[in-house]
Amino acid sequence: MAMSDEIRSAPRYKTKAPKKKKGFAETFIPMRGDSRSELISKIIALTAILVLIVCGIVLGVVIYNSYEAKHNHNEIKVIYENNVRQTLPSDTYAAVGDIADETGEVPRPPLVTLPFAEEMLAINPDYVGYVSIPDRVSEAVVQTTDNDYYLKKNIYGQTRSCGTIFADHRDNISDYADLQSDNIVLYGHNQRDGTMFGELDYYKWDPKYWLKNPFIYFDNKYEQSVYVIVSSFVVNTEPEHDNGNVFEYQNYIDFNDEYPFETFKKEITERSHFFTGIDINENDKFITLSTCSYEWEPARHVIIGRKLREGETTENIDLSGFEVNPNPKWPAIYYKYNGGSYQE
Repeated sequence: MAMSDEIRSAPRYKTKAPKKKKGFAETFIPMRGDSRSELISKIIALTAILVLIVCGIVLGVVIYNSYEAKHNHNEIKVIYENNVRQTLPSDTYAAVGDIADETGEVPRPPLVTLPFAEEMLAINPDYVGYVSIPDRVSEAVVQTTDNDYYLKKNIYGQTRSCGTIFADHRDNISDYADLQSDNIVLYGHNQRDGTMFGELDYYKWDPKYWLKNPFIYFDNKYEQSVYVIVSSFVVNTEPEHDNGNVFEYQNYIDFNDEYPFETFKKEITERSHFFTGIDINENDKFITLSTCSYEWEPARHVIIGRKLREGETTENIDLSGFEVNPNPKWPAIYYKYNGGSYQE
């Protein structure tokens, strides 16, 4: 038999035609004629794709906002550092002489705006100061008529979750030193990227960190001031988290019968993570930094500084009295989860 005959007589096998690949629409878009299982699969797949897209957008916005916040932070910090060494000494007022006015009183000399403040006021007229702790905080401070506006507005007035450090609307900051509030209260977010008050946790994580970094620097529009930190503590804002009690630290702006200095002193001393040995009295001026804390929700981490007195400097103030507080006062909710004895 010839080879050609063998080939012709060999059984023939049919080869299957390759399946046509489904397009995106056929794979994911519900269509007439789809079985119930196909419809369910397509809906689940579409939902997953939409969730993935939304998550990607949200993540992109978060990353961009963090980048923008750091960029703005660094931009303002450079402006500050370029100006801070050119400013005048504290309590800088223009000289007008000792000439009495028609009432027989010698008028106060006019306030002189610091160079950095002039630049900041051009950026944002709500600017009232600049707060810094070396290597940890370096932020412009704004103030408006309420305590909500700058929770989600940056220094340029743009809506951003990072917000801006802002002063309590009741604070008197930009005035002659003797007329300023007894306690300047500042608020800021505890940002994960370290901006705003995102690195105040160092004083909570390690009380001995105070020995490395005990000073807060605060410039208002007219003067530069230095404060020594005297307390760091975590406090509740809801009564149910402390058997009906709330230490309203944010209301001790001007000491009076309702918010007396002695109560302020007692509370910030008992609650503090450390004792500094720095004495305080009702004639001192204070600054309070308030941010979120995450031991429970809602909680606040609060740091309080006492303004250096006349004759005191960062070089000569006695810091030798420091010791860790072995049993700081926490709200009742803390002991519920961490054990220990609640202090009345």
